[in-house]
Amino acid sequence: MSAVAVNIPQEILWGVGGGVILLLVLVHLILGGLWVVAEGHLTLDKGQWQKVASDRKELDAISDESKGYKKKMTMIADMAPKSTQVWSQKLNAISDGITRGVWLRKMVLDKAGLTMEGSAVSKSHDEITNVGNFVAALKKDEGFMSGFASLEVNSIQRGKRSAMEVTDFTVTAKLK
Repeated sequence: MSAVAVNIPQEILWGVGGGVILLLVLVHLILGGLWVVAEGHLTLDKGQWQKVASDRKELDAISDESKGYKKKMTMIADMAPKSTQVWSQKLNAISDGITRGVWLRKMVLDKAGLTMEGSAVSKSHDEITNVGNFVAALKKDEGFMSGFASLEVNSIQRGKRSAMEVTDFTVTAKLK
């Protein structure tokens, strides 16, 4: 094999070499620009992702709160008797049955029934009679007693508060 010598003028070599270098610089600038644009998009996407993540946390919190409310509603529905109760009538009967000097501090509805805690005062010292009249009025009210198997005074205690006789009582209406 023989070596062939090509005689290329130096201006052409400088021109081609400069053109290749210029082409490489141009490609480098284009790729750098594309990288900057991609980095900008990535930054925007990260910002949107963080916003979505914070919104997701809020939605998860709302969902958890909703689940808690649903559990409470289910628990209340499970505690109530299966037959439909008209609680507004029952509460009206309680309000109508309360005699002078008797007041309720607390009412609790659970699986066992309705428990009412209250106190009674009277100048003529007939607090126990007033509590008895309250319970008797509720027992006579058919609207109140529907859905309840019984209505009883569970506890009654007399005591003094500020030089006044006060009788604390607990009445329970057991569900059927």
